[in-house]
Amino acid sequence: MNNGSTLTSLVQRFADAECSWLSTVRPNGRSHSSPIWHVWYEGKVYVVTKETAVKTRNILHNPSVIITHPDPKDVVIIEGMARLAPEKRAALRPLLLQKYKWDISDPDEANYNTVVEITPTRLIAWGAYGGGRWTGAEVTAVRDVAAN
Repeated sequence: MNNGSTLTSLVQRFADAECSWLSTVRPNGRSHSSPIWHVWYEGKVYVVTKETAVKTRNILHNPSVIITHPDPKDVVIIEGMARLAPEKRAALRPLLLQKYKWDISDPDEANYNTVVEITPTRLIAWGAYGGGRWTGAEVTAVRDVAAN
């Protein structure tokens, strides 16, 4: 497998994962990690969370994040910069419906009002699915992956 197809395969594997682990940094420098649903869209990772969530407050203070595939043996780690992206909400709705059967426009889900966009700055991987290090530009060039 060449380096480009390895990267595409790893991004596909990450995109297909049921969940991921998002790590952020608190204002006092302590780390915070939590499992979260995610989708890959146009070369970036998106999560939807509550405005009051610890991760949201942390991102507003420090946008540096790490989001990882949950498999500890076949590792995919994405380092990135996060920002709030309310303008992506409508575009993400069908992706979240397809992947999780989750309608973020449902009034019962009104507390999940914050879209976070993560722009990859680096991807690191090792294990049975391939390994290596890729720059953010290489990772964001993987615009679309097949939704499963």
